[in-house]
Amino acid sequence: MQLTTLTKNSSIGAHRAHIALEELKVPFEEVIIDLDTPRTAEYLAVNPRGLVPSLSVNGEVIIESAIVSNFLANRYPSHLIPGRDDPDFALKLARIDLFVDAWTSKFQSALFKLYSAKNAEEEAPIIQTAVAALVKEVEPRLADANPFFGGSPTLTQAEVSQPRCYLCCADVNFAS
Repeated sequence: MQLTTLTKNSSIGAHRAHIALEELKVPFEEVIIDLDTPRTAEYLAVNPRGLVPSLSVNGEVIIESAIVSNFLANRYPSHLIPGRDDPDFALKLARIDLFVDAWTSKFQSALFKLYSAKNAEEEAPIIQTAVAALVKEVEPRLADANPFFGGSPTLTQAEVSQPRCYLCCADVNFAS
């Protein structure tokens, strides 16, 4: 299978695909896209959204970082997700999906409102809301994360799906 990823090194979204590829030890070709310039017609033909990553799998293109990393985790059996032969496969996968949903829809979406804040006074309630969501929605899903999600000794799809969480918050206890 020929895999080519179109990416940019500084893109958080593209990191998901890159982390998955590296964890899976799958050979791939990496093409760096300059996102600081207007997208070329050639790239927009590959990915009409003009974003990265784009993963070409034998000529078929998969876009959106979460979809790309989920495709890779499902295509290449590994430690990222439990095997389908695990009797708790569906439950473990649901736990990962719930964590990713809580992080994205509850915490991250609240935090993104900081972009519209004009000053520290407007930022304070946004930060309080985001931290409250983190404590209520995300932290309980990490109760058994030692050292990784679900007590795994290695990265899982939960960390791959949210590299900002893994890279920035791995050792942070937001309740204290």
